[in-house]
Amino acid sequence: MNSKQCPSCGSSNIYQESATVYRCGDCFDRLPTGTTMDSPPPKVYGTSQKNHQTTATSNWKNLFTGIVVAWLVLGSSIFTYFKNSMSGFNSLTEEEKTTIQIDPSLESIEIIPEGEFQFTSALPDVLGNVYFLGKFTNKSGQNLLMPKFTVDLLNADGTNLGSGFGYADKNLILDGDSVSFQVLFSSAPKYDHYEISVTATTIPGEAIKQELLLKQIDFKRNQYKEIVLFGKIQNRGNLTANFTKINCLLIDKKGNSIDYETVSLEKQDLLPKESENFQIIFSRTKQLPDSYYCETSSIIKDNGAN
Repeated sequence: MNSKQCPSCGSSNIYQESATVYRCGDCFDRLPTGTTMDSPPPKVYGTSQKNHQTTATSNWKNLFTGIVVAWLVLGSSIFTYFKNSMSGFNSLTEEEKTTIQIDPSLESIEIIPEGEFQFTSALPDVLGNVYFLGKFTNKSGQNLLMPKFTVDLLNADGTNLGSGFGYADKNLILDGDSVSFQVLFSSAPKYDHYEISVTATTIPGEAIKQELLLKQIDFKRNQYKEIVLFGKIQNRGNLTANFTKINCLLIDKKGNSIDYETVSLEKQDLLPKESENFQIIFSRTKQLPDSYYCETSSIIKDNGAN
């Protein structure tokens, strides 16, 4: 045996690190003194040495242990996957069998409601578009949801040159209530006259009536010569009004609409009995109106909750 051996691993690969320090080139342990050991290394092993020390028996034990652990992990994974797959299958099966019961009393139908049209006008712009607008009063005896207004452009002999449709900003129209509407025709053809019709879906049962009051309405011109409507809106009900909108038609002496605009309150929630000022700028017309028609709409919130 070589007399110059590492006391930790028994290697004879010894080198001098400094004048008084020797180190093993295999395990890099520092020798206890500046001289090498003549006796065999003691059976004391460092961490790295211990990790590399194996015997045939320990190899078989490690191999067997590894196989058992692998099977346990793989078996657990397969079981989990199979369980999840069966769970997903059962979930899908249950969803396919799920049915939703519909109360027949809540079914709605589409109708052509009876009513009255007022202030209907066709407002062209410089781009060739035409805005058809007016007011419709529901006299059908039923509450209406999202009335759809259709405008047919006709020539002198009644031939249809094209149709367009639009919806009112106010979605729910109670029996006896009114709503303004606008229908846009892009690049409208030349026509002799037009006809307006309305269809809507009925709402069975009673609906909550909004109690929003518009008051102190006045008109002025701003520095740009535009017509500005000033007013105040008050929530006279006991429920909070959320996302409140105000729609207005300006009407001339002949009963025709000459402009329209919509504005939303900056204040998101209008509390019961609360009031808020608002203004609407009309940029199309330059003449002061002879009268006007304004309406409000909002989402009703009960005790501050949807």
